[in-house]
Amino acid sequence: MARPIGSRSKEKILSAVEKLIAVKGVKNISIADIASASGLSQGTIYYHYSAKDDIIFDVIEKHVDEMKKEFEEWFARHQEGISPDRFLEVILSKGVMLFDRAKMHLFLINECLSGNQLIRARYIEKWDEWKETLTKGVRSVFPNDKDPDATAYILMLIIDGLLVQEGIQASDWPLDRLITKIKKLG
Repeated sequence: MARPIGSRSKEKILSAVEKLIAVKGVKNISIADIASASGLSQGTIYYHYSAKDDIIFDVIEKHVDEMKKEFEEWFARHQEGISPDRFLEVILSKGVMLFDRAKMHLFLINECLSGNQLIRARYIEKWDEWKETLTKGVRSVFPNDKDPDATAYILMLIIDGLLVQEGIQASDWPLDRLITKIKKLG
């Protein structure tokens, strides 16, 4: 089981793993790679984590928690009188900006799809937390929305799609056109 987050060593480990995942994927990194990239010994890695999957769990948690925190802070600052257009613009743009680590995000999804049930379960758990956070925002900005859970889920799907496009470096889609289309659907 992983020790609590908070030490400088642990932060170095997580930072190194995020970078390694973005370059090599989850399956192709070893504890030796992590030790080398973080500048720490393998013993220090094992002091904090008993297995590579435990490190990946913390990376997933950090990844989604950062996104939730950024959204919650933004929403708290701008909750009063936020227009639906601005809400959608921020959700979609921040969703992709916070995932400026698009390759890492895609590798984590790939790991979930490739059969790692432990990582998949953790990823789903964290993603459900993000959906709940997003649903609260939808309820506030779209008070007449009869199914805010579905709206939040659709926004999450769009963000994931934008991340895939970012990951493969496809051409940018104008955000204003997406927002106009989403509003027409609702």
